[in-house]
Amino acid sequence: MSESQELAVERNLRAAGKAGPGGVTAIIGQWAINQVLGLIQFTSIAVAVIWQGLRPLTWRRTVRAEFFEQCLQIGMRAGSLVGLGIVYQAIYWLGVFGQTEFTGSILVLVLVREVAPLFVALTVIGRSGSVILVELGNMQIGGQVRMLDAQGIDPFLFLIIPRVVAVSVCMFSLTIAFIAVALGSGFLAGNALGSMDFTLYDFVFGILAKMGLADFATIPLKTVSIGFVVALIACTTGLSVSGSRSDLLAALPRGITKSVLATLLISGVLTLLL
Repeated sequence: MSESQELAVERNLRAAGKAGPGGVTAIIGQWAINQVLGLIQFTSIAVAVIWQGLRPLTWRRTVRAEFFEQCLQIGMRAGSLVGLGIVYQAIYWLGVFGQTEFTGSILVLVLVREVAPLFVALTVIGRSGSVILVELGNMQIGGQVRMLDAQGIDPFLFLIIPRVVAVSVCMFSLTIAFIAVALGSGFLAGNALGSMDFTLYDFVFGILAKMGLADFATIPLKTVSIGFVVALIACTTGLSVSGSRSDLLAALPRGITKSVLATLLISGVLTLLL
């Protein structure tokens, strides 16, 4: 909710307190209706993005240019080597306890299936999702969105679709790069510190041998789904801003919180299903 909506809810709650139990029930019912309507609106926008994104006619030159610009912003300026610590710690402690045969299984379970998609998602939310939200919020406040519409450019096609598709694609590519760098740097660190007694071939083959069909499906499903929802939340939250800069400042933490909760929910559900 925006700041004005929150103030309206507070006023309604005070009025409901004076009106008695019936007024409280009405406020709760109205809140539930607003949540359902918000979910329906979000779902309809998601379906529209998928439908329009699959149409070749949508990808005109201006939309393609915006898509490539978003890929550059998201893909080239986000990333980390935190996985190095996970890989090295797993190799070291399994070697200490003489259980190196479980190295592949543990790295697949911890790094590939869980940590990599989550960490990249949180990085993208903090670095790119917030930027998208603020950018579109400023465009909405400054009137650029209305200007695009007046010029015959559909803001939905020009602003939302390139960003949602770019985040989805870059989430997958960044996760693959994160896994490769984490495994490679962990292997090099283990060799440099003398805690590893097998070759690079044995290390890579041992990990791939422990990956089943579900593991190979988990990475694209998690990353693309999380990227899609995170970008959609950022776009819709930014474009819902109206009024002053204070509304945008209030919308930013709300959008980040929603994105993080959606990331954890999607990751947990797919982990249970796969």
